[in-house]
Amino acid sequence: MARTALTSANGPVVAGEKTLRALVAIRRQKLLPQLYVHVVIGRCNFEALADVLPEAPPWLSVVEDRPDQELPPRVAGAAPSDVATLRLALALPASLVLLEGPIKERAKLSFIKSEGIVSILVSAYRRGLLSAVQPMVKALEKLGHGDVLPPPEQLEALWRALEEMEEESDEAT
Repeated sequence: MARTALTSANGPVVAGEKTLRALVAIRRQKLLPQLYVHVVIGRCNFEALADVLPEAPPWLSVVEDRPDQELPPRVAGAAPSDVATLRLALALPASLVLLEGPIKERAKLSFIKSEGIVSILVSAYRRGLLSAVQPMVKALEKLGHGDVLPPPEQLEALWRALEEMEEESDEAT
């Protein structure tokens, strides 16, 4: 039996509170409109960001939450802000959901396309929007957002992969 994705290629990107809060902390929230055409956030998550983002920037659409949207059982027990993000993403349907931590992996297992802040930073780096990823990750840790980062061994693997990409790029030029 084939499973189909619960997200749609033509939908907007739905930002989660934790991801957007971490991007604001390192002053890289403007990467979102540079990477994605249409970014939305649910009203309850946006209101939770009032301490760091008092008004919505022009590229961010604040939309009504969708509390009646059913969720796959695997993600139903998530934190309230993640549940709100996932409900909105499924109701629209979104093309991508920006989430952090174990819920991101559970969403993927539920056929919900999701990425986190490290993927955003790597994408920005690969497109030439950031000169390096590692300083951004160190800043996240220093500013108290280490909870959005993968375990140290995964970060080490990422640094090696990025270094290899740079070496290949240098050899090609």
